[in-house]
Amino acid sequence: MRLRVATYNIHDGVGRDRCYDPVRIVNILREINADVLALQEVTLDHAGELKQHFAATGMQVTDGTVFEHRKGRYGNLLLTRQPVIATCIHDLSYHGREPRNAVELELDNGGKPFGLLATHLGLGQRERSAQIERLTGIVSARDSIHLLLGDLNVWSGQSLRPLVASGFVFKAVRSFPTWPGALVALDRILVRKPVIIHRCFRYESLLARVASDHFPLVAELAFEM
Repeated sequence: MRLRVATYNIHDGVGRDRCYDPVRIVNILREINADVLALQEVTLDHAGELKQHFAATGMQVTDGTVFEHRKGRYGNLLLTRQPVIATCIHDLSYHGREPRNAVELELDNGGKPFGLLATHLGLGQRERSAQIERLTGIVSARDSIHLLLGDLNVWSGQSLRPLVASGFVFKAVRSFPTWPGALVALDRILVRKPVIIHRCFRYESLLARVASDHFPLVAELAFEM
């Protein structure tokens, strides 16, 4: 059984050309054609227009926004093809820093439950270390979580050692910035058995080179029998 997943920091829909263009983001998501999409730096306007754009993909939208930001709620958003069985929001906020969270989903993947966490970690080293420890505690208590993805803001895989000790593996793929070229693997997709990474790559279409300061990171996953 195969599953395509992606994580994408959309930079609030503002591209390198300084234009706000959510339709461009939606078109990139359609190109990627993933089963699970974790988006970061999303502002859901109170009029609901942006959420309607994402719903037009035909995927189920899970709202993981965490605080008010200009004209709407700001944070994470998840799109999934599989039905969502359960949702849980975990507070990862660190004192004195911007509020953060992790969105936990349990999906019905062809009759088999499949758990994942999607997040956007902080910029400060101490903040991020505390958040990684919190995530490690969550996955250690949930045998059903086999996927963790998002903009983890890590410059080195050494930062992820607590998660690796919990059974997670990953492939470091540079995804930031989109100009002049990807230099750092800030975005990550981690899995643990029975899920394995068949292929992991940054998505570099012409649109993706302009639409955000991050490239989408895509992984094709397989389930060991």
